[in-house]
Amino acid sequence: MNDDETNEQPEQILIDDSADFNFYAAHIAYAKAWTNNPDETIRLELNNLMNSLKENEVSYPAFYRKIDQYRNTEEQVKKPWFKAKKKRAWRKSEAKKTRIGRHKN
Repeated sequence: MNDDETNEQPEQILIDDSADFNFYAAHIAYAKAWTNNPDETIRLELNNLMNSLKENEVSYPAFYRKIDQYRNTEEQVKKPWFKAKKKRAWRKSEAKKTRIGRHKN
């Protein structure tokens, strides 16, 4: 093996064309996965995925299925959960809060 091969680090693929929204969104997902994974083998795999998408060798759903394993799941936004009340119960609790607030002062 040459020293050039062992020291060669993969470089991130940069895309400036934002005309194709699907490709641009895929590139953003790729860039986030790239920055979250410092391992060179993972970065090479991410480069291969991006190049195959660029050359239309893989579809967008397949690209996202393959890249999901490298994406940080903690970043994903969780849906907020709201506790619902009936209108009558809400009004009753609000009236109680205002009644307590009036007599506190």
